[in-house]
Amino acid sequence: RGDLAHPATGILARASTRARADNGMALRLRGGAPPGKMAPNKGTAKKMSINVKRSPVEEWWFSHPFVTRYWFAACVITTVVSWEKLPFSMPATGLILYWPAILRLQLWRMVTTFTYFGSVGHNMLMETVFMLNYSKSMESLYNGKRAQYLWHLILNGVALMGLNAFVGLLGIGMDQEDGSKIPGIPFLAQPLLYSIVWMWARKNPDQQMSVFGFFNVKAVYYPWFLLAYHLVMGNGLNIFYIMGFVVGHLFHFLTTLHPVTKSSTFWDAPAVLEKLMPASGGGPTYTAEGGSGSTTKPEDKKPKVSAFTGKGMKLGNK
Repeated sequence: RGDLAHPATGILARASTRARADNGMALRLRGGAPPGKMAPNKGTAKKMSINVKRSPVEEWWFSHPFVTRYWFAACVITTVVSWEKLPFSMPATGLILYWPAILRLQLWRMVTTFTYFGSVGHNMLMETVFMLNYSKSMESLYNGKRAQYLWHLILNGVALMGLNAFVGLLGIGMDQEDGSKIPGIPFLAQPLLYSIVWMWARKNPDQQMSVFGFFNVKAVYYPWFLLAYHLVMGNGLNIFYIMGFVVGHLFHFLTTLHPVTKSSTFWDAPAVLEKLMPASGGGPTYTAEGGSGSTTKPEDKKPKVSAFTGKGMKLGNK
């Protein structure tokens, strides 16, 4: 009886093995785990990461801080809107700082006066690139505090408007076709830019600036070099430089050097602005005494911008 049971046992064993194999094949066809292998635990399963590659334009755009890149965008839009070669364009005189028009609720003039670097051309391009470089370097010192940097730009802009009124009293202004004169400087984008240049130079006094690739100048002397260069080239004293440097120095003195005013909360961004533009991390730390909180030695820093200068702006075809 034992001899008869043995073949039957073998037949049953082979049938069981074949059934398990067929079951495993069915599981694999349905995407299940092979028999004898446990499915991976959900807690230990690897998470899939999706890396979205940015285009070169996106990389360039996001390489600039928040306020700087949108100031640049506003400059481009203002220039395109006033380009006379377009079928529909606004004349540049509709963008100038003109208080009688502002009192007639043309409030955009208080913004466009700081976003217009001239009509489309070489000078406009050079000034815009100049703004990108220096505004990027200055904003990086604020450690991602977007509202703080924008608030300081606004304060500089208000100071420039006040100084512009005084400049108009000195007889400086824009001549009209009818012989009248609009007092003051019609566009304050360049003075605002050079106020940033002055403040940045004071925050980084020992950084070496490459001038056209021929020689280096310490950053603290760089604004004076720009003023002297413009004078030597026969263009006289540049009113844009002078206004920007005066306001930049005044702001630096009040926020950094004066023992009473430097600790005032007036320089802090309003709560509304902070809520609209919350701070983002990253970058060196902004310090009241000047410079950044980075431990990099000044001699190890490379110049971030090269020195060049524009020659002002022209309105329309004149």
